[in-house]
Amino acid sequence: MNVAFLLDADNLSSAADVDQIFAHFRRLGITVTVRRAYGGTEKLVGMKEVLRQHAVRSFINQGKGTTDAALVIDAMDLLHHDALPSMVAIGSSDADFAPLAVRLREDGIRVLCFALRDKADGDALALVYDEVVYLDSPSRAERVDRAERVERAAPAPARKAPAAKKAPARPAAAKKAVGKVFADEDDELDAILEAVPALLSGEQVPLNDVTKQLRDAKVLGRSARSTALLGRHAADFRLTPERNPAYVQWMARTGR
Repeated sequence: MNVAFLLDADNLSSAADVDQIFAHFRRLGITVTVRRAYGGTEKLVGMKEVLRQHAVRSFINQGKGTTDAALVIDAMDLLHHDALPSMVAIGSSDADFAPLAVRLREDGIRVLCFALRDKADGDALALVYDEVVYLDSPSRAERVDRAERVERAAPAPARKAPAAKKAPARPAAAKKAVGKVFADEDDELDAILEAVPALLSGEQVPLNDVTKQLRDAKVLGRSARSTALLGRHAADFRLTPERNPAYVQWMARTGR
C-alpha cells in the first residue's frame, strides 16, 4: 500500500513528530511514495536534518500565511496529474485542510491526519478525515508492547502434585489458543490492524488471508476462530456474507 505524505511544517515542526510518523508507516508496511514538507524558511531549516533522513522534499512558502495554500495547490496538482496514491496523509493539527480532505475523499482517496491532541480540534478533524493519529498519544507499538508486558507479568498457575492424579488447572500457555492477552479492546484492535495491513485500505480482504496473518502474528491462536475475534469488534469490521463469511472489511471509524 502506498501513501503520499504532505507536511505542514509551520504546524508540526518537531523532528520527533516526523520520526514518529515514518515509524507509524513502517509498522503498518506502508510505502511513502510522495514526501513533501511546506513552510517558512526558518521552520524548514530547523527541520533540515530529519527531512533529509526521510528524503522529504522541502517547499518554501511565499510569505506568512501562504503555507496552507502551497500544500493545497500542490495536492490538487498531483491529483489532476494522477500522481496521488490511494491514500494521502496530512501532517497538521489544525482544520484548515478540511476542504482538501473532503475533495480528495470525493475521488475515492483515503485521507489520514497526523496531529497533536493538545493543539487540535478533535471534533472538527474527525468529521473530515478517515483516521486521525495523535502523535502525543502512545504509539501502537508502545501499546502492543505494554500488552505483552501485561501478559508476561501474569502469575503462573500453581502446579498440581503428581500423586493427586487430578487434571491440572488450565495453564496460562493454553491461552495461546485464543491469542495474545491485551490490556483493552483498543490494544487488540491495533494488533489486528498491524498484523493485517491490507485491512487499512478499507477494501474487502479474504477472511482466509486475514486468519492466516493473525495466526502468524500470534494475535489469534491456532484453534481459535477469527470470526469470534473480529466479532468482538463488530463496530470496526464487517464480515460478509453474514452467513459463512468469506471477506473482512475495516469500517475505518474516524477519530481513532
